[in-house]
Amino acid sequence: MSAFLDNLFGFNGQVAIVTGASRGIGAAIADTLAEAGAHVIGVARSAKPDQASVAGVTYVSCDIADADAFKKVCTDAFARHGRLDILVNNAGIFVPIKTDDDRIKAFDAMIAADLRACYTCAIAASDLMKKAGNGGAIVNITSIGAVRGFANMPGYAAAKGGLEHLSRALAMDLGPHNIRVNNIAPGYIITSMNRHTLTTDTAGRDRRLARLILKRHGDTWEVAAAALFLASKAGSYLTGDTLHVDGGWAWQGMG
Repeated sequence: MSAFLDNLFGFNGQVAIVTGASRGIGAAIADTLAEAGAHVIGVARSAKPDQASVAGVTYVSCDIADADAFKKVCTDAFARHGRLDILVNNAGIFVPIKTDDDRIKAFDAMIAADLRACYTCAIAASDLMKKAGNGGAIVNITSIGAVRGFANMPGYAAAKGGLEHLSRALAMDLGPHNIRVNNIAPGYIITSMNRHTLTTDTAGRDRRLARLILKRHGDTWEVAAAALFLASKAGSYLTGDTLHVDGGWAWQGMG
């Protein structure tokens, strides 16, 4: 890599925390940041990743719904490295609605995990970024559901849509401290959890692909590349923005 590109996309000496990092998109983001030179703390309810991780990622067991527990993860990282530069809010849940009685319970659970927890994580991380005085970047992983909405998923759509607007508010609050806040809204991304369904449910796969301009599913590395850009110096003039990593779904009719 040239000195120019290394200056834009290198993270040597920087410290990043990635939530939901044990698998899927979170694992890809954690590995990509580590390969770019960052010290990465991968946070997950299980401290053991689903697959081998690259050097530079240290996994910590933490449920981000416990604000005090996550704050300790941040303060421990800060005490060890003397700085905190990046937070990627990737962890989230989807609670299926099986009966009418599930609707409110599922809604509350997704608002708590997919919106409120992201806010408490952002507070804990940004307080330390401000203390270090080096600026920083927060990247929130939302969803195409924040734009399109999904049938039978009101809590998920509300939480992800709320997270997009929360990011804009945080961008305004944290901008004076040179802390940028942006979103990534993934579309259909192939992960270890959905790979079997995507390959066996051919009718469902074809319906989904018909919605996409690029006519293919995305890969986790493509979301990770967007996160790398938003956290890097190359993205230093972006804040309060959303990158749709969705094969063009946001701009294509639902069909």
